[in-house]
Amino acid sequence: MMNPQGRHAAPGSDFARSAGEAATRGILLILVAVAIGVFLLARGFDEPGTSAVEAVPADQAATTTAPTDTGEAQPVDDIGTQTATTAPTTSQPATAATKLPPAQVKVVTANASGVAGAAGRAKDKLVAAGYVAEAKNAVARTDASAIYYREGYGENAKEVASLLGAPATIIQAAPDDVMDLVEENADVADFHIVVILGTDGRAGT
Repeated sequence: MMNPQGRHAAPGSDFARSAGEAATRGILLILVAVAIGVFLLARGFDEPGTSAVEAVPADQAATTTAPTDTGEAQPVDDIGTQTATTAPTTSQPATAATKLPPAQVKVVTANASGVAGAAGRAKDKLVAAGYVAEAKNAVARTDASAIYYREGYGENAKEVASLLGAPATIIQAAPDDVMDLVEENADVADFHIVVILGTDGRAGT
């Protein structure tokens, strides 16, 4: 076939032109695909739920608030943790035995020795020391001298023994019926100390 100039068109030139156009279109498609990919990736980082590390200002990152030590014990929240608590120990002061003034103490001296005037002489010694004293006879003669005291009068009983020259070994707490040892005891029933002067002479004669 002849062109208007009367020449045939070269088949190779048409092929080259088609190949060049195809290559250009391919490059454009690749560029478009890359652009779309970059756009989608950028959108993906901005979507909610995307984990992103927020930048912390340097002045905040370097500032750490240390816990303040107030000197008070901090509570323990762990279940099962047991804290040993020591209960305060309160020591009770020992009750010291008290010796009452002699004028507040009543003493009866009972003669169980059979020696005349023994109870009276013992009474006189006690009265001279300030005690309230009465002399009586015992209901029966006995060998063993004794000094009995009611509760709260133990210290005074020691002083009575000392005044009479009696050993401390004969001092003892009075039984409830101690006045049964004394004759005519109605007027001395409330006395605090009873001295029995026995034949051993240990409480005086």
